[in-house]
Amino acid sequence: MNKIIDDDRLKKAIKQINLLQKQVDYDTRDYPIKYLVDGFGSDLFVIPTYQRKQSLWPQHDKERFIESLILGYPIPLIFLSDTEDGQLEIVDGLQRITTLKEFINDELTLKKMDKLTSLKNFKFTDLPVSEQRRLKAKSLRVIVLRKSTDEETRIDLFNRINTSGTNANPAEIRGGSQALNKFMVLIKELANYQPFLDLVNLSDNKLNRQENVELVSRFFAFGHNYKNFQHNVSHFVDEYIQITGIGFDSKSKKTFSTEFKTTVGYISRNYPQGIFKNKRGQTPRVRFEALTVGTFLALQENNSLKIDENFINRMVGTDRFKILTTSDGSNSPKKVAARIEFVKNYLLNGEI
Repeated sequence: MNKIIDDDRLKKAIKQINLLQKQVDYDTRDYPIKYLVDGFGSDLFVIPTYQRKQSLWPQHDKERFIESLILGYPIPLIFLSDTEDGQLEIVDGLQRITTLKEFINDELTLKKMDKLTSLKNFKFTDLPVSEQRRLKAKSLRVIVLRKSTDEETRIDLFNRINTSGTNANPAEIRGGSQALNKFMVLIKELANYQPFLDLVNLSDNKLNRQENVELVSRFFAFGHNYKNFQHNVSHFVDEYIQITGIGFDSKSKKTFSTEFKTTVGYISRNYPQGIFKNKRGQTPRVRFEALTVGTFLALQENNSLKIDENFINRMVGTDRFKILTTSDGSNSPKKVAARIEFVKNYLLNGEI
């Protein structure tokens, strides 16, 4: 035992653990979706003051939830709490229950499904009757805190559920969902290419969060398909990697590897050190995209470009470059195209 922890402190710790454990009493239930929806439309459910506003989820999050239900994917637990009046207070799950009510009541139209693309513009009553019945009858696992659980504990549980850990970023999600995609495997490999890591010089925290994977993913997606970008970068990159990974073979691997390494090598030899860093020492994604993709496209048209560090310094020092890589709306289709094409045209045609 740690000598700093004496017997008295150990006894106090055991007493506190036992006391607080007794404050959390619950049982596990399975409630059909119809029961949850009907209850939400009556006085069965209570929305506590510490909960979030009802319409917090954006459209696509609602669609992904409905799609997961239809496909039979596991759904996170819903937490409710029994009250003295026999009502059920929603501790965690308000957005899910609200989305279910909207969909079952035909208040939600599916616009862009990730997998069930054939359901575009469907409402609940547009589904086959068999699927309507299955969805209403499907049970969700619910943890119900007994009425003896005090409000402080319920609030603490809500805060822990909604703030614990760090939300997975797009690169981390992509790496898991597309782990078997051969193109994704190559992207991860290139993300650890040492000349690239030397160029971007990311912090340990950024590397742990796979920022290097995100940058390589964007390089390929924008480098090959930026003209079809419509706004949401994560969805754009996801879709590009998924489609490109179909039929990805050794020839594809060699082509993409050469494109990336050639671009990295050219920048390493001809651009000033720290070219991707802004004045705060950060590597903004928009700056990285403009420089790498613009360079890649310029080299596609002229692989004998002759430039020097002064030429690049003049380019990044222009007001136009600064506006395109620092202003609001940097992920609008026009801004994406403008910053990439600005670098490309500058490299090909000189100062413009």
